[in-house]
Amino acid sequence: MKNLNIDYKFWFSKNGYYSDTELTKEVKTGLDHAKKAGLINSHVEDLKTNKDLIKVIEGKIKEKSNLNEYLDDDLLIIFDLIQGWGGPTGMRPYVKPKANPSRMNQEKLYAQTYREAVEMLYEIDKDNYAYDPDIKNIKNKIEKLPFVGVSFSTKHLSFWSRSLDNCPELVIFDKKLRNIFSACNKQCNIAYKEFLESFSDNLAPKSAEGLNMFKKEAAIFAFSNNYFLNEELVLKKKEQFKIEHKDEGIARELVSNHNPKSIKS
Repeated sequence: MKNLNIDYKFWFSKNGYYSDTELTKEVKTGLDHAKKAGLINSHVEDLKTNKDLIKVIEGKIKEKSNLNEYLDDDLLIIFDLIQGWGGPTGMRPYVKPKANPSRMNQEKLYAQTYREAVEMLYEIDKDNYAYDPDIKNIKNKIEKLPFVGVSFSTKHLSFWSRSLDNCPELVIFDKKLRNIFSACNKQCNIAYKEFLESFSDNLAPKSAEGLNMFKKEAAIFAFSNNYFLNEELVLKKKEQFKIEHKDEGIARELVSNHNPKSIKS
């Protein structure tokens, strides 16, 4: 599978979701929705930056030494914090259905299903596992939660896997990333399994040397955010680029691969 040869170190530094200088508008909005479940207010009231939130999430995961030590509320707090970190698109469990939001009215379902997913994460062996069934089953279990799709199931996989020593590195896979890698390889779609494989050391470009999988994924997200509209592989107008960088050429090539008629010379 062909990889993406962008300036990974530069773009990682531009990913606002990992900001160590501010609590961004997107994350504030996500947290405001997640607060509706009533469990995370005391955990986020003193946050100053997105990085502070990441530290809280990782700390909550690491504070227990085994699954049995987690109360249901402990797991739901972690769930809500990760949904909040993901920004406005993580709001659906807290607002759907409108008259009876699922996260608040199916609390036992969320706690039990999430516990079952976390149990599988604890049992995985990073030195002896296969995507199917190991990773696939965990991802599918999280996606059984109402209004949680692949963009957020993989956010949960990412946070847990970076915090548990036994886990392989599992990165976020949303539509932005899927579109870019599909265009990069001139395929209609890229599955999560192929996406994970693209981050293996033997496929990593030199510009990503020294970065772990999580930082490489974060770099691609920032690259996408700068050049493309929302979740579609549609190039922004040049004046809308917040950052001028030589990787504009790669962005234009990706759009051309995705839709050969979409770029005029």
